[in-house]
Amino acid sequence: MRHVLALSKRELISHFLSPVGYIVAFLFIGIYTLFFYLSFISADDANQVLISGIANVGIIGIFAVPFLTMGLLADERKSGTIETLMTAPVRDWEVVVGKYLGSLLYLSCLIAPSLLQVVAVRTYGYPEWGTVLSSYMGVLLMLMMLVAMGLFFSAVSKDLLVAVMLSFFAGLLLLILGAFVPDSPPAIEASSVFNNLLHYLFAFLRYASLSGHYENFYQGLIDSRDIVYFASATVFFLFLSTLAVESRKWK
Repeated sequence: MRHVLALSKRELISHFLSPVGYIVAFLFIGIYTLFFYLSFISADDANQVLISGIANVGIIGIFAVPFLTMGLLADERKSGTIETLMTAPVRDWEVVVGKYLGSLLYLSCLIAPSLLQVVAVRTYGYPEWGTVLSSYMGVLLMLMMLVAMGLFFSAVSKDLLVAVMLSFFAGLLLLILGAFVPDSPPAIEASSVFNNLLHYLFAFLRYASLSGHYENFYQGLIDSRDIVYFASATVFFLFLSTLAVESRKWK
């Protein structure tokens, strides 16, 4: 655990010292603040604007996180420092988790200014605190998954641009997947086995859709199935990242 904390601290500091970290911070905070301000000045229901504003933080994260995670391992490989890191007395999973936590802590710092939205609404009324808390819970869970996914693509990519594009398109695909999957599979005259397989496939695609799980949180609904979705996806991508790091020892 000592190694994990040391690596996460190193990664957190590197984000604050990196020009990319400041560019991502400026755009990330600036865009979600701008969206909230434009909605707030013309809104009749400030509380609804607040919830939408918090939800936008997670959606914008799909575009911002890939640039933050692209160099977590790909840049180390490109610069050659990955070899030094791999020969250090740390385990592969400690490297992965350390970099993951450092990036997640940095993103948490970028989320903090969004609390000013709550302050703004509190000045003019009474926010629905339950929905506000569930919305922030959804944002945190979603960013946890996005960072883990970005870390994986950084681990398997040799080029920073490839890592960015893979992470971005994977996040966007999960976001829009629900819009293309109907509630029930089309009726096809085929064997019952094929229809059952088709049913399970559509059920899996609906469950894999990110938007449905995320939407529940900013509607004030906390469902264990949504928590399991984000938590399991996070663990899955961290596991794949660890395997990708371990595979380098055999090359």
